[in-house]
Amino acid sequence: MTFRSVHHPGIVSRPWLALQAQARPVALALLFVMTVGLAAALQGTDILWPFVGGTALAYVVAAAAGQNRLVVTPAEVEVRGPFATIRSVWDAAGEADGSMAPVFSARLQNGELSVGVGDTVVSFLPRDWPEFDALVVAMREAAHEGEALLHPPKA
Repeated sequence: MTFRSVHHPGIVSRPWLALQAQARPVALALLFVMTVGLAAALQGTDILWPFVGGTALAYVVAAAAGQNRLVVTPAEVEVRGPFATIRSVWDAAGEADGSMAPVFSARLQNGELSVGVGDTVVSFLPRDWPEFDALVVAMREAAHEGEALLHPPKA
């Protein structure tokens, strides 16, 4: 079963996706630098080199924040038996398949699904997943199947 979040990129190239993810953070960072630069210029402060350095630093930090969001935000979950793979927005835009990892636990706490997949714990919010109830059921079944594989019934 495959589940897609509202963050799934669909059919979008990775460069375009990176551009979209960086647009808002870069715009806000540069707006901040411009505002501070204007205030400093109006006070008669020499701003050329701090402005150039501040602009470069703001751009790098904002671009990294945008790219980080792409790599960290889950966009697609595929569940097969006791295994699952969770693809980030960046991974979902590419052609590579994620490696399957065992599902160890699936807990619904405070309306949020927390799932242990492989060596990580991932949280899913209902507002991000249109088929949230089916995702909860699939993850719980996968965790139950995984538990049965780890601890088979004794004869």
